[in-house]
Amino acid sequence: MSHLLSPAVWGLLAGLTGLAGYVPYLRDAWRRTSDPDPAAWLIWTLEYSVLLAVQAAQHPPWAALCLATLQLAGTAAVLAVLAARGGWRFGTARWILLGGGVAIMTLWPFAHAPGMAMCLVLAVEGAAMVLVMIGAYRRPGGETPLTWQAFILAGLLDLPALGSRAPRLLYAYPAFFVVMGSGVLIAAALGARAP
Repeated sequence: MSHLLSPAVWGLLAGLTGLAGYVPYLRDAWRRTSDPDPAAWLIWTLEYSVLLAVQAAQHPPWAALCLATLQLAGTAAVLAVLAARGGWRFGTARWILLGGGVAIMTLWPFAHAPGMAMCLVLAVEGAAMVLVMIGAYRRPGGETPLTWQAFILAGLLDLPALGSRAPRLLYAYPAFFVVMGSGVLIAAALGARAP
């Protein structure tokens, strides 16, 4: 089926699917029926800013940038909701993680190899995702499953958006997106079964 749609259409579908995933998440965060980790969302907002620059530096088809662009908009919206509702309390571990994330992000301009830059960005994303997975395991109802399912689908849709001529490095982000979204759902399922 991927040959029936152009990479631009796949990219747009991926971006819109990812963006749609934020709607239930924002609703639940505002109503306080979910418990998003503010440190993770702050890290992601910073990280998506850098990721977008890393991807743009690879000169991919514009459609391949849709997912990262709309993810940045979504993470910024979640961060704004969390800021509006207040109650941010970062423990020492989160401050260390935030500091480490910012330090890694400042290294990106000096990583002249795109592969190294992408690895740095994905390491930061993965560190924030670990916070969310731990939270999902401890409080299975604290995450919105529909959002993470939409993110997995968005990552899968983003793969054909890259086209056949894109550098292999660009496939790392959508693949990582699928793995991390799955990790949150698995952590929540395991937490729900834990005694």
